[in-house]
Amino acid sequence: MSGFSVSAVLAVFAGAFLLPVLLIPYVVWTYRRRGTLGYGHALIAAGAVVYFMAVWTYTILPLPDAAELACVDGGPAPQLVPFASLSDIDLAANGWRDPAMWQLVLNVCLFIPFGMLVRHLVPSLRPVWVVAAGAATSLLVELTQLTGIWGLYPCAYRTFDVDDLLTNTVGAAVGVAFAPVLRLVPGQQVLPQDRPRVVGRGRRVLGMAVDYVSVIVVSFAIYLPLALAARDGRWFGDDVPYTALYAWVTLAVAVVVLLGVPWFGGGVTPGQLTTFVRPVRVADQNPPRRAAMLIRWACGSGGYFVLLSLSAITGRPALSWVATAWLVVSVIVVVAVHPRGLSGYASGLTVADARDPSVVASRARAADPRSLARAVVFLLTALYLAITALTAVGTLVPAVGLAFGLLGALALVAATLALLPFLVATGVITVRREGLSAASVLPLGAAVGLIGLVVLLGVALAGGITWLMSVTLALVAVTGYLGFLFVAFLLYGQWYARRPPDLPVDAVVVLGSRVFDDRVPPLLAGRIDRGIEVLRASWQADPDAATVLVCSGGRGPDETVAEGDAMADYALARGVPQARVLRETASHSTQENLTLSKALLQRLGLGTSMVVATNDYHAFRAGIVAREQGVSAQVVGAPTARYYFPSAVLREFVGVLARNPLLHVGVATALALGVGALVQLLLG
Repeated sequence: MSGFSVSAVLAVFAGAFLLPVLLIPYVVWTYRRRGTLGYGHALIAAGAVVYFMAVWTYTILPLPDAAELACVDGGPAPQLVPFASLSDIDLAANGWRDPAMWQLVLNVCLFIPFGMLVRHLVPSLRPVWVVAAGAATSLLVELTQLTGIWGLYPCAYRTFDVDDLLTNTVGAAVGVAFAPVLRLVPGQQVLPQDRPRVVGRGRRVLGMAVDYVSVIVVSFAIYLPLALAARDGRWFGDDVPYTALYAWVTLAVAVVVLLGVPWFGGGVTPGQLTTFVRPVRVADQNPPRRAAMLIRWACGSGGYFVLLSLSAITGRPALSWVATAWLVVSVIVVVAVHPRGLSGYASGLTVADARDPSVVASRARAADPRSLARAVVFLLTALYLAITALTAVGTLVPAVGLAFGLLGALALVAATLALLPFLVATGVITVRREGLSAASVLPLGAAVGLIGLVVLLGVALAGGITWLMSVTLALVAVTGYLGFLFVAFLLYGQWYARRPPDLPVDAVVVLGSRVFDDRVPPLLAGRIDRGIEVLRASWQADPDAATVLVCSGGRGPDETVAEGDAMADYALARGVPQARVLRETASHSTQENLTLSKALLQRLGLGTSMVVATNDYHAFRAGIVAREQGVSAQVVGAPTARYYFPSAVLREFVGVLARNPLLHVGVATALALGVGALVQLLLG
């Protein structure tokens, strides 16, 4: 590895080491000066840390061996003549590759980021002072080289060159001129410092990160002198238990910082203090009681550090796996469920903005569940927890872990083998009952695709055809990606369809589907019955609620009446008062169902909070559409006939993927190219 590459790697590692240490002061500064932490500004600040480490590594490293350093006449003589380097340039002989020319260019380029970053991150500093700071930094570097790192070496090991100082200063000036370019980076908003805001997921996770870093930094600061004292004072004889000592220190610091500080400071941890977050009781919005603080600590960061420390103290690595799983789940709950987090649910606490004395509008709100990304996160979390649990059990009782692992592998193989006949049987039954259509043949199409993959793989293996193996395994990777998304969509979608809605609401909207003459088929009848059930539950939750039933659906080309009219007649026949039934008869898609129903409610002067009733296979996609259209809606699902469910849910899955085609095509293409290239590399 070249010296340039070594310096780059060292700069990245040094920056990565400093970033956690600088996290706390940076968060404090940015929240007090900018009112928030923008991801763009944070990335620029992190880049500045790595850059300054790079300046240090490029100009100081590599360090010479003192024994081999030639210190004749005090080492290399300083070059104090301005612009003397220009005489070394010989373009006639060397052309554009002239090393002296590139030395000057690179010296200018080295300090362009200095001017850009300092001017952007410290806008109160006038340009002339930024350039002066660049000159001073360059002078410090040159003097460090001239003095042999301030006497660490007997003489200079690099040449002090005044032209380096001049070109670096020019680079800083050029950087100041280009500093406005950094304003184009998104995520650098500035908000009023005293304006309360809803506590979001990002702010909550940032506070958790500050708490974590606080414990680690303080623990290391205490542990290092303790470890040295234990070694020199022979506290433990010749064998100092460094790991156990650090674990005990970490546990003590976690108790003091994450429990003691909130205990005597109104329940606020250091991370919450730096991000303007405070815990409050869900019931009455008051500060937490101490019992709740203890529960929050035990079920949150305290539980993590206790398990991690016990793992090191007792020598049981399984506990560290459990601790890591605990941490991952805690973050996932904050990101994907609610910013109050796992510890908040356990202790009855939530979080609000510390600048809002009334806690009216600044309380954290639940994350929107209507997202395929959330489904993917939950499935990944479930898989991670399963693997973690299996690993932990295998560590403690290897035989039990092996047994569970074999059972899991057998279940996966059995499910894969059963998939093909299931898809074929489902496709045949659906075609017989529903006729030929794009939806009814989806199971058969999926089965044919899987059979084709198996055949291609067999041919490639039997014939030893490398390119065919690459193509086939690339297709297998894409199929695996789609299969993972489908499992996430299926499992999460079924959970979503069965969630109990928050009642009361202003309206229950039933989404239409095909009717035959004026007859409501069983599929649609299930939707209406589910909607009526929710309607009556809303009335029961608040007898004064004026919840209405909106029957939404236009007239299709093969229908004699509008779906909304047929649905309304069905609801009236089931005892729903006519005054509580509204008809929306212009929509022809889920999107129009939602937007036109909302417009109807607004036109009548009614509220627009709603529960949408549809079938279970359609509920998740309907929720996603509602979120995209800005409709405040919960979606509930009615059961679907078993024979129809597989083809219907496959159709809905395709519909969800089609809402972000570029994303999924891009991921699938990257997977295919990556796997294909890897196979070609390994087998070629």
